[in-house]
Amino acid sequence: MRKSILNIVESIAKNEGDRIAIKSTKGQLTYEQLWQQSDSLALWLDNELGGNKKPVMVYGHKNPQMLVCFFACVKTGRAYCPVDISMPKNRIEEIAASIGNEIILATEDSDINNFRVVSREEIENICKTEPLADLRGKWVKGEDIFYIIFTSGSTGNPKGVQISETNLSNFTAWSSDMVREKMNLKEGETVNFLNQAPFSFDLSVMDLYTSLSLGSTSVFLDKKLQQDTGAMFDYMRDNDINCWVSTPSFAEMCLADRSFDSKMLDKLKLFLFCGERLTKETAQKLLDRFPSSKVVNTYGPTESTVAVTAVDITDDIIKNNEILPIGVPKDGTKIMIEDEEIIILGDTVGKGYYKNPEKTDEVFSKMKYTDGKEYAAYRTGDKGYFKDGNYYCTGRMDFQVKLHGYRIELGDIESNLMLCSEVEQAAVLPKYDGEKIRNLVAFVKAPSLEGDFKDVKYLKGRLKEKLPGYMIPKNIKFIQSMPITANGKLDRKKLEAAFL
Repeated sequence: MRKSILNIVESIAKNEGDRIAIKSTKGQLTYEQLWQQSDSLALWLDNELGGNKKPVMVYGHKNPQMLVCFFACVKTGRAYCPVDISMPKNRIEEIAASIGNEIILATEDSDINNFRVVSREEIENICKTEPLADLRGKWVKGEDIFYIIFTSGSTGNPKGVQISETNLSNFTAWSSDMVREKMNLKEGETVNFLNQAPFSFDLSVMDLYTSLSLGSTSVFLDKKLQQDTGAMFDYMRDNDINCWVSTPSFAEMCLADRSFDSKMLDKLKLFLFCGERLTKETAQKLLDRFPSSKVVNTYGPTESTVAVTAVDITDDIIKNNEILPIGVPKDGTKIMIEDEEIIILGDTVGKGYYKNPEKTDEVFSKMKYTDGKEYAAYRTGDKGYFKDGNYYCTGRMDFQVKLHGYRIELGDIESNLMLCSEVEQAAVLPKYDGEKIRNLVAFVKAPSLEGDFKDVKYLKGRLKEKLPGYMIPKNIKFIQSMPITANGKLDRKKLEAAFL
């Protein structure tokens, strides 16, 4: 039976409140502390906002107080919108303006203008107060929006994906059962989850809420730790990581160190991957170095609550496939392949894009499946097929790419390059290494620029004002003219053939 994450955490807080919910380099929280502090902050937030039911931005990075803020928002009936410190100021302010709420909860220092930013110190002081009322009747529930995550948009403006409480509960019911099964957990047994992805990236939903659903501990891995491999490995080992959740790219970075194996992390039993393609090479290395661990490949877009399929990757699967399968859909989800496009139908398909009905109508709808029933549906834009009992994803039908797990619309980068007055034309292409994207390359026609190192630095600087670091092309190449098709459109294939 589907249970709300709020009901699950409340029960743990009351019955086993001293369990550790969150561990990080910035401190930790028990389930009881998480529940009581979010109660206090929820009452304050509801009093301050009154009838304003707009979503609330939560700004920060891997601070346990971020989760307190998330729960406080949904306890007042308001969705939360996580924004990481890696976002440039201009994009943060674009998202804040789109949300339109006067209050922003910030667990890190910020210089966001034109909004009332509640600082970490203020949040901590509010959380020390005694909650004097119960907001249970206001909790987010059912089709109410639980969270909004903004993703790259093809026009240069980010899109806010809306996920309901029902969507999230259906996802966590599946993900927690999957982890129990894969790890052979006994009733009440808990594990330590690796939380690597920033909260503004939906992969973090997989480990954070699956962990909470199991009454387990989520171990936050912040950006500073990830930049020091030795310290990061020590931290993982000291915290007895049992369930690893990350992009394949992050695992590949760890595999570059020969000490990354089952001797280092002897408690690690399960790898869960999502966000981008898992290659055969990476999967094989993991199976070789962690022979007692399971490697599970999952697939799903932000618009359908993180992931909707899963498959155990074995030596036989690696041997007998050119690309790794993405598996079969979870209960409550159907998949259709229409003109090569993967279409997801079911109970985790989200509620569209925040205040963007035009984009919503392009990809969200109601569709009938072969069983004659109608389901919420999302056209993914991913190419795929079904073979020998598994689904496969082969790439994109448009100009969207996945780099290190982040979803990037190439048009978003191109649009922001064109905002530079010196740029007449711009195109961005992915550079592949085998079946995996390694980096992005921008091609620019800008006659007034000389195309030297100084100009490359200048254009990258302009992009950094608008885009997060992971969207900045590694290389910028200046060309005299763009190849054009017979229909007068940019010929990306010719551009790739000539310069990549």
